[in-house]
Amino acid sequence: MIALVLSVLWNFTLNRKFTFKSAANIPVAMTKIAIYYAIFTPLSLWWGDALTEVAAWNYYVVLIGTMLINFVTEFLYTRFVIYRNQINTAVVVEESEV
Repeated sequence: MIALVLSVLWNFTLNRKFTFKSAANIPVAMTKIAIYYAIFTPLSLWWGDALTEVAAWNYYVVLIGTMLINFVTEFLYTRFVIYRNQINTAVVVEESEV
């Protein structure tokens, strides 16, 4: 759980700064990503357990599939829900030559 929280914070920070270049309200955006993970994490644990224990799928196949699903759905959620109208709103301050 600690690794999940740290990776979410790391990805959130990098995505906000470099991918979406957003000046969105950080607490609101973090709350939205927390909602995403409050839904995704239990679902991924449920289907991971069901596929590995009940259906006897290979653990690594399920893990890679879950990671791909997380990658795609988190990007789409971030793009179209969190930063919908706030992409490229961060002001970049450039150093002037002296």
